[in-house]
Amino acid sequence: MGDTTEFLGVTAYLRYPDGDAAAEWLNRVIGFGPVDPQRVMRDSDGRWQEGELAIGPTRIDISGTSGADPEFGARALHIVAVTDVDAQYERIRQAGEDIDPPKDEPYGPRSCHITDPWGYRWYFWQGEAVYPAG
Repeated sequence: MGDTTEFLGVTAYLRYPDGDAAAEWLNRVIGFGPVDPQRVMRDSDGRWQEGELAIGPTRIDISGTSGADPEFGARALHIVAVTDVDAQYERIRQAGEDIDPPKDEPYGPRSCHITDPWGYRWYFWQGEAVYPAG
């Protein structure tokens, strides 16, 4: 029996204690989304339970879990490819967030980094990583 499975993509599933607050911050500061109300499931009190935010042609899924571990995000790093890392940096800076200026990494891409209020690290890369031969 041959392996005929083809991978079509991967979606990050992120747990936040308040899905609405996370979606708002990710949209306002980073530029993900906007939120499509048809792609969000809410609980009986109207709070975000499950939903998604578009990131270009991909997405992230967000769980608004009141019992989310506050350290959960600290173990996750997300690399997001962008066409203009300097423009992404300006967007984040103009949203009032503290962020170091973009830099050219010794392994190839130009990047800037931010950690969201829940501990998830977001690295924005322009270009590709280059690995030495050998």
